Amino acid sequence: MAGAGLAILPETAIFSDWIFVILAGVIMIFVFASRLKIMVIFAIIAGMIFGLWRGTLARVDLDGYENFIGQEVILRGKVKEDPNFGASGDLRVTLSDVEMILKTDYEKLDGEVEDLSEYFSPMAGDIWTSVSARGVEIKRSYVIEISGKLKAGFGTFPATMSFASLENIESSPDEDPARDVRDAFGEKLHSVISLPESDLGMGILAGQKTALPFELTAAFMATSLTHIVVASGYNLTILVRFTRRLFSKISRFAALSFGGILVFAFACVTGFSPSMTRASLVAGLSLLAWYYGRKFHAVTLILFTAAITIAINPTQIWGDAGWYMSFLSFTGVLIFAPLVKNYFWGNEEQPRISIAENLWYKFRKKYFAKKNFVAPIPREPSFTIRQVFIETLSAQIMAAPIIALFMGQFAPYGLLANILVLPIVPLAMLLTFIAGIGAFILPHSIAVILAQPANWLLNYVIEIAKWISGFSGANQEITIGGVVIVVIYVLLLGAIIYMKHKTKYSFRDDNIVK
Repeated sequence: MAGAGLAILPETAIFSDWIFVILAGVIMIFVFASRLKIMVIFAIIAGMIFGLWRGTLARVDLDGYENFIGQEVILRGKVKEDPNFGASGDLRVTLSDVEMILKTDYEKLDGEVEDLSEYFSPMAGDIWTSVSARGVEIKRSYVIEISGKLKAGFGTFPATMSFASLENIESSPDEDPARDVRDAFGEKLHSVISLPESDLGMGILAGQKTALPFELTAAFMATSLTHIVVASGYNLTILVRFTRRLFSKISRFAALSFGGILVFAFACVTGFSPSMTRASLVAGLSLLAWYYGRKFHAVTLILFTAAITIAINPTQIWGDAGWYMSFLSFTGVLIFAPLVKNYFWGNEEQPRISIAENLWYKFRKKYFAKKNFVAPIPREPSFTIRQVFIETLSAQIMAAPIIALFMGQFAPYGLLANILVLPIVPLAMLLTFIAGIGAFILPHSIAVILAQPANWLLNYVIEIAKWISGFSGANQEITIGGVVIVVIYVLLLGAIIYMKHKTKYSFRDDNIVK
């Protein structure tokens, strides 16, 4: 990661040569062949060299956009994620597999050449665009052709195009079957749950936020609830925990198999967005370690997953706000939260038997003594309000400085909103799924009745978001510099080290899947 981060600084492309990959590989062979502790230094050097090669290669590939910036171009690409609407009603689309041609060249060739596709230049990276396409349906995996002036990019986008004109749309009926299944489910859900509750239900269940009204999206942003309508680690945590508890009674292999299939299927339905890719890696690696009876150290899991994502797309470390927020939130939940909990409340993770279970067991043993009753088995601690409070606060503490730096926003009431909403999200997911299945197999009148609990819960989430976003100063604008950010994270690191020293907490004993 450090090597890929530094790759943006050199002006030359010398590190893009394959000789550096070979050099890193040779060093790693010597590292693995030796048991000397000093070889760790050489392992770090090899990683730096590999990161420099991978980052430089990506930077060189993106240099081609410089020749097109500021000019009118025709741009063709595949819609990478579900589009969403801007405040002006424009459709905001991220395009991958980009091809480009100058508009002047396109107009000269139009009419003279039958197939213009071979004159488009393939480009690396993804492009952010906003398209003026009112009344036009654009979905994930569609191939669109737009025209407009190409502008300089931001974050990980090498270029952007604002308020582009839509020239053409191409779609294949079998191009994205997972998307079609999701959309069919959404249409059935709309028939039994009112708007915008049904749109929110699809956002919570499958990360589909395209249809959410802009006002509601703004309310979620002001209350730090956007993560519940973006397919991410929270959704997968619920699914993995569910499959593990359900299928581990059969066998660990069944839990691993069904859990892995569910993670992959969920990623296909929601789309392999950067946040979904990161969440899938964490869930998959954690589930695999649990199957083999091993445990990931939280720091190892975070860094290893981050390194994989940077190897896939090095541009993320150069300024992808979502990448930084995602891994800082992981750090908050997996590292900061357990330390805070143990520092203030001690270790309360021991399995326990509820009062009701204990009384019921004693009653049966006393009045039905002739029967052989098995004592109740202690269970893992349940999902408590305090757990939600600590994990949410920890995630927000770690991510808030980056949000302020990249977006200039701060949500002071986000913690309150998350405490009121997060505990019911798993139930909302389940009831929304039941409502959608009911709409497929039951008569409409019965399906509407079955969907009412989901409707009520989703309406509750909407009302909470609207209520809290209406508070005075709910969405603060803040300006913060890089030096202040560094100081804040140094202080947070100091707090983590201090609490780790005081509590003697062992991250190796954590079961992240649990």
